[in-house]
Amino acid sequence: MTTDTHEIYDYLADRETLIIYMTKDEGKSVTIDGDLLTTGRCTRILQDSYDFRPVHKRQVKIGERLTVSASIGGKSASRTIPTDWIVTSAEAYEPKGDIPGFREIVIAYCEEVPLSLEEFRKAIYDSGVTVSLDSFGGDEQAYQKYLETSKGLANVNGNL
Repeated sequence: MTTDTHEIYDYLADRETLIIYMTKDEGKSVTIDGDLLTTGRCTRILQDSYDFRPVHKRQVKIGERLTVSASIGGKSASRTIPTDWIVTSAEAYEPKGDIPGFREIVIAYCEEVPLSLEEFRKAIYDSGVTVSLDSFGGDEQAYQKYLETSKGLANVNGNL
């Protein structure tokens, strides 16, 4: 017996996934700041994002905490800061027919769960960056100079 194999073409594979994060409670809305069109407007939508990763890697994780990017002290460098919103459930919708602008649309419902002081400290102070001799290409003198100049920059947790 012979069997034929056929490749199934996914014409939406190159399209992104739109993820809309919104409050789970229909009666709960937030005021968003922004440009002239959004200033002072109340909405249930907390964030939106576009996922361009390969389809099999696209997922919204239950328990994921929403984050925002913020510039600190007007500097050009920004930092990711956790919010009080956690994803508690999600629904995915695939388009019908020839309408699609997206591969799928995911609605991620969020509940407000304030950060504990410890969670906040860990998120803010844990940069995840380790500076070592390898960071200086093995240049021991440059590494030692860096250690001397950065002693005053360490935070209370010992991270830089």
